[in-house]
Amino acid sequence: MRYQGVWLSVLLVVGLGCAGPAKTGVDLKARAIELNDAGYDFYRQSRWNLAEQKFAQALKYNRLIDRRVGIAANLNNLGVIAQEQGDSDRAVTYFQEALGINRDLEDPRGLSETLNNLGVAYLALGKPRAAADAFEQALAQARLVPSGPLEALSLMHLGDAARERREYDLALNCYHQALRVDETRKDARGRAMRWERLGRTFLDLKDYGRSRMYLADALKEFRGLQDTDGISETLKDLTGLALAQGDREEAALNGKLLLEIYEARGQEREAKKLEAWLKGKGAASGEGKAE
Repeated sequence: MRYQGVWLSVLLVVGLGCAGPAKTGVDLKARAIELNDAGYDFYRQSRWNLAEQKFAQALKYNRLIDRRVGIAANLNNLGVIAQEQGDSDRAVTYFQEALGINRDLEDPRGLSETLNNLGVAYLALGKPRAAADAFEQALAQARLVPSGPLEALSLMHLGDAARERREYDLALNCYHQALRVDETRKDARGRAMRWERLGRTFLDLKDYGRSRMYLADALKEFRGLQDTDGISETLKDLTGLALAQGDREEAALNGKLLLEIYEARGQEREAKKLEAWLKGKGAASGEGKAE
């Protein structure tokens, strides 16, 4: 079974309780926040190694002063980087430690974000049932905080776990629930994410007409938002749709655009997989083991 298209939560902690520089020496709290935010900037550029270095240094400083909210955020972010680098086992280790801290802090938002990330890692490891359990817990925590994107994200991820188990009716139901939350919140990016998932699911079901409709809407929205992650995921789906319909010309066109994005972002691993996929030598996404 394949899992592609992760939506992970990197925690930006600018100004969380920062009271300014210390009177003498280096303010480790302020420095940790600066390092985490620098790591976030590198993450947005897909510069994984540099992002990891910044998050790791921020973690070191936060551990020195036992700033647990910062420790949890840094661990979460290091897990995201490990996941992006294809090391899901290491990602799980980071997420589980962050989870323990967030439980001690009784932080529902942090719990929901980390549980969603943990579930994504389980999906990548071919464990959709463990992922679903994490996503159900994430949804429960998301509903304890004021209305925000975490509820819709958790619902979408529950749909992903269902789709991995080929429970397509449940997957579609979860995606539509998430979409209703997006519509209520007038969340354009969230709406585009759910359209992309609906398009991908209808592609699995070989309902190519509805798949193309949702994917076209998603791509238009993502391009309007200049959301590179969303654009690349939707182009990957559209490439798969073209291949499924035997349209090698359209597949090559979409694949070329996607390859240019990967190259511009330095995503060499993804670029190699895409090239092999287009040549008929494998899939563009990683292979997982059935649970």
